[in-house]
Amino acid sequence: MNNPLRIALIGGNSKLGSAISRLLEKETDWQLHVYSSTLQQSVSERIFCKHIEYADIKKLKEEFFEVRPDFIINTAAMTNVDGCEIQRQEAWFSNVTFVEQLARLSLIVESHLIHFSTDYVFDGAKGPYTEQDQPNPICYYGKSKLAGENAVLKSHVNNTVIRTNVVYGLTTNDQSDFVQWVIKCHEAKQTMNIVDDQLSNPTLTDDLALSVKRIIEKKRCGLYHIGGNTYCNRYEFSLEIAKIFHLDESLITPIQTHSLNQKAKRPLRGGLINLKAHTDLGIQYSTIQEGLVRLRHHMYEINQE
Repeated sequence: MNNPLRIALIGGNSKLGSAISRLLEKETDWQLHVYSSTLQQSVSERIFCKHIEYADIKKLKEEFFEVRPDFIINTAAMTNVDGCEIQRQEAWFSNVTFVEQLARLSLIVESHLIHFSTDYVFDGAKGPYTEQDQPNPICYYGKSKLAGENAVLKSHVNNTVIRTNVVYGLTTNDQSDFVQWVIKCHEAKQTMNIVDDQLSNPTLTDDLALSVKRIIEKKRCGLYHIGGNTYCNRYEFSLEIAKIFHLDESLITPIQTHSLNQKAKRPLRGGLINLKAHTDLGIQYSTIQEGLVRLRHHMYEINQE
């Protein structure tokens, strides 16, 4: 009888990390070691949660030598786009230096490294993009994420890089995303100016978690684009959120990106073509309608507990 896989999850308190933990606990017998810079408690006999500061690479090395994970999943990153433009040193450490260190540790302990990246590695001139399209980031966040994924892909460790975009899903630790922001603005009866010239295919965290599970089961390496099955602008996405959650659409007003005067440039026509992931991993990715209905049901279940 084979021993259960040992999985190390970095950034386990994130929205995506939480989704991965929930799925792996429910559908596998794998042993999950969760590391986060925000303290959390172990929730089952197969999930071990530990507080760790990502700058403490020596401590992480000690953990990996003790656990000997078969797979290391990295969901940790600095994702505040304007913040990355201003705090470039912090962004480079989180999105590049730390990732380089993870790749080296993965090689030492003979683990397969799964790392997450973004469609912001593209300039947004002609999305949605395939894995074969040439990256050309136009903001520091995108540049740092491209450098991070290159560090993984060019390392000598078994690796998989997943690019995704506009991630949303169930939150248990008050992590914000676009959907939660729209809901909270409606609850406060605040008007929202939402851009109608930024295109993407919003991605449900449950779909990303299932993709990770399939990648581990199939031992897939290389680059995958994973996004939802609806290509739309942010304004259209917000109207669908209002419809599914029975919110007031009159609070939402369309605007153009340039009117926001943001620190960092945004790729306008972004998004990712998920054909490779759909075919290779055997997953039918959610439309925004399907994803939002599923999210609404999850939120209702939690509120009833």
